[in-house]
Amino acid sequence: MEQPRKRLSTILLAMCFSLGMLLPATGAFAAMKADINSASATQLEAITGIGQDTAKNILDYKKEHGKFKSMDELEAVSGVGKVRLEALNSAFTVGKKK
Repeated sequence: MEQPRKRLSTILLAMCFSLGMLLPATGAFAAMKADINSASATQLEAITGIGQDTAKNILDYKKEHGKFKSMDELEAVSGVGKVRLEALNSAFTVGKKK
């Protein structure tokens, strides 16, 4: 009977850890945002919902129009709607890291 309890405890611990990894960062970690103007394709693709195409569109837009002046300007990028803009707002800033 001890083995099933250990196994259940391990499974529950793993589930709690996994859930913690999925939730947005809070506190000090949430304040660590990267600058969208210096973000690489890899950094952009690390954001949930941002794939290769959207990352490429962001970088191409920046190359054509210059640095972003505000995060709202990202809505002009093909493939960035309100939902993706929210994801980017939580991960990036315009200018210095905050």
